[in-house]
Amino acid sequence: MSAARESRQRAAYLAGAIEHVLREGVATLSLRPLAAALGTSDRMLLYYFGSRDELLAAVLGAVGERLQAGLAAALPDGAVPPGRLLPVLWAALEDDGAQAHARLYLEVSGLAARGRQPHADLARRVAEDWLAWVGPRLDVADDERADAAAGLLAALDGVMLVRAVAGPERARAAAGWLAARLTGKDADV
Repeated sequence: MSAARESRQRAAYLAGAIEHVLREGVATLSLRPLAAALGTSDRMLLYYFGSRDELLAAVLGAVGERLQAGLAAALPDGAVPPGRLLPVLWAALEDDGAQAHARLYLEVSGLAARGRQPHADLARRVAEDWLAWVGPRLDVADDERADAAAGLLAALDGVMLVRAVAGPERARAAAGWLAARLTGKDADV
């Protein structure tokens, strides 16, 4: 098989795996059922990805890139204070397309919190990617950038969790309240 054909086949398997994981989650992800859903064998997935963990890392990396691209499209030009950035990012995360990505992130984070591998390592990598992505977009002093990015991640994670357990209206109110406190004034999201 040519390198170009192998690359296309790997991309097709990855795209199918992404859709499967967004729909079914990762807690019980197993190669055989995934392969059956993709119309292939578990051996073929191992050939293209090396292991279940490497396939999961590829899926989460691609999902993260998709989410960051969607969020970047919603951002204003230039660096923005955290209190102004929070409601913009939250509004983008409320989009129906982003919700499947957010649920996957919460699931992996929950498994990581339980110390499950590879989820703990993958969640750490996702968090590091997020911090590197959002840090330069924050209008804060350089010596505060890392803490501000981590604080914004903590706020968004919390609001996503509130949405998952208490509903979108409560999450929207929480995001508005947080943004208002960060900017020192009332803010609507």
